[in-house]
Amino acid sequence: MEIYGEHLGDQICKIPILHNGLDDYRIWFHNPLGLYSTNSAYSWLSLKHVGFGPHQFLWRLTWKLQTLPKIKIFCWHLGHDILPTYKKIFGIRRDINSTCPRYGIEKETLLHVMKNCPKAWAVLVYGGFNNNLIEGSYYRCVDWIEDMARTLDKKAFSDFITEEAKVTWERAATLSQDFRIFNLFEKPMLPKLVVEKVWKKPGQGVVKINFNTTANGRKMSFGLVARDHDGFVLGGRAGVMDKNVQAEWAELHALEESISFAWTKNWLKLEFESDCVSLVNWLNRTKADFSTMGHRIQEILKLLDPFSNVSFVWALRCCNKAADYLCNWAIVNNCTKDFNMDYPLEIHDIILRDAIN
Repeated sequence: MEIYGEHLGDQICKIPILHNGLDDYRIWFHNPLGLYSTNSAYSWLSLKHVGFGPHQFLWRLTWKLQTLPKIKIFCWHLGHDILPTYKKIFGIRRDINSTCPRYGIEKETLLHVMKNCPKAWAVLVYGGFNNNLIEGSYYRCVDWIEDMARTLDKKAFSDFITEEAKVTWERAATLSQDFRIFNLFEKPMLPKLVVEKVWKKPGQGVVKINFNTTANGRKMSFGLVARDHDGFVLGGRAGVMDKNVQAEWAELHALEESISFAWTKNWLKLEFESDCVSLVNWLNRTKADFSTMGHRIQEILKLLDPFSNVSFVWALRCCNKAADYLCNWAIVNNCTKDFNMDYPLEIHDIILRDAIN
């Protein structure tokens, strides 16, 4: 009784025992074939924890409808009252009027939009819906929808939900105009955080070197380009090596090539920029790192002693296009090349765009 409960335990005790009957065996009730599976056990535990809820008929009918998945999801939103009505928006922004813009007396709740609004009422009457469904008093919209599902057949209920989805989509489009959300012709009321996604010029007298790497089979290529505070190209290097290493080690090799290139040009103030966030974090780390990568970084940092000022910064990949293109250029041409101001024409548009911005 303690395991199965009073009702189920009583039913078990009433099972007749036959001496010549079949041998007892265990079956898993929650699987139609009677076989236990981990998946069915998790499903059973989830249902036991969450429960079917008071509207299980509506949910079962909804997921069995022969309609688009987005219509089923809309019905789920409808049942959980998470559609954009003025009453919902008023809970977020107190300066918004929560009354129905068409009727002007009652608050625009989901039940009001779907049933109680005079315009919605007229549509339901014209559609020939049951008077009990139209005139009945409901506290929540989901209760009305479930009664609607019990009264209509599957095809009629599917058509009803599809039509309501169209109405709600038109309502959302109206809200987009009212609140200027994602409206390109109006200033947004909820401004998006603007992130500047352009290559940034270095300070006066500083040379910025962007570097990057890419891999193609067992080969890796690197590219670096150096520019001054006006965005003019001072030089660069692109090359290919027969190495098959992880991304951080490849970026580290590109950094070493960048330092070597800067040393040949006698530049003193440098800013190294990469889109590899892990490498930049390693380079800016102040604590001792006893890993293999940390030891190699310490060796490379010693090469910076001849320079007076050095910094390492991270940039978005879209801000490192020149170095990225040089990597691909080196792979295609299978060569290693240094250049000064006569950089490859393939990166001219990128350099010009970065300089203008």
